[in-house]
Amino acid sequence: MSVLYEYAGDIYLTGAGATPCLRWHCDDDSWLSEPAKLPASASTITAEEVPDSLREELLAFVVRADAMGASASQFGN
Repeated sequence: MSVLYEYAGDIYLTGAGATPCLRWHCDDDSWLSEPAKLPASASTITAEEVPDSLREELLAFVVRADAMGASASQFGN
């Protein structure tokens, strides 16, 4: 089961396919993802709390990762 977190404006995702933890951060109005360690003080959030500019991409990633069981290194933004 995928779980979303927020910490310092970044969005973290755990439990999608074989991806342990993926961090999305905004850079010049574009969201970039990379494997990362989940900060201990990150707060859980719902999909509705994810910024509109990231929500569709993040949900598509979860569907692909769950269907294919692939790790984050096999997917780009």
